[in-house]
Amino acid sequence: MEELKTDANIKSNAKAKAVKKANSSSKNKTIAKTTKTKAQVKAKNKASKAKKENTNNIKVKLPADRIIKSLQKESLYINETQLNVKMINDFYKFHKRKIKRGDFYSLLLCGLILIAFAINFLMEGSEFFFGLVANLAINGFLIALAIDLWIYAFKYQKYDKRESKKIYNDDISTFMNYYYFKDEKLVVKNKVGTTESDYDCLEAIYETKNFYYILINIDNGYIMKKDAFTKGDEKDFHNFIKEKMGKNYKKRCHKKNK
Repeated sequence: MEELKTDANIKSNAKAKAVKKANSSSKNKTIAKTTKTKAQVKAKNKASKAKKENTNNIKVKLPADRIIKSLQKESLYINETQLNVKMINDFYKFHKRKIKRGDFYSLLLCGLILIAFAINFLMEGSEFFFGLVANLAINGFLIALAIDLWIYAFKYQKYDKRESKKIYNDDISTFMNYYYFKDEKLVVKNKVGTTESDYDCLEAIYETKNFYYILINIDNGYIMKKDAFTKGDEKDFHNFIKEKMGKNYKKRCHKKNK
């Protein structure tokens, strides 16, 4: 009986070990499954977060017609100016004679001073500058330099179509400029692109008989015709822009500016 009992015990112990092993294997599988599930959730959350960040970084590009309609609705005044070569050349002339008139008058004054020196040396006789020949040569140079300064002072830039195509890859004399005047800023659209400027960031606005010259800085600006408003009245615009620009609004209504 002792031997049989031992065999039974052995079988019982073997069965218990098998059950324990099965339970352990099942537990390991559960742990592995749980670990896998956590990894999947973590990966899913990471992918969702990355997708959300990418979505936030995407800039929504509105159709051009919607942008224009929005500008038209928000603008108090709208002006559509067709440029041409004469208008551009008139602006260059105005820019040199009126906007940068300090440089213009400085060149004239330098020329006068040079001629005054030349006349003075000629009046003194041949004692100066090692004799009459040297005197005449130096004074001739001074007079020639003075004349060159005067010519430069009265010569203004002219529109160059080839230069325009190098800079803008287009002929700007054919451009149609669209000006949208909002309450706080100016928006200008043309074939090159769109420019936005707050009124207090503009260099100045000059009003002439037929044009407004809008200076972005001292050397660059836009030409806007007074009779090209499609929204708002030019007389009301005059008061509006004068108030917005303050001391940077300049009126130069000369009959020659056509």
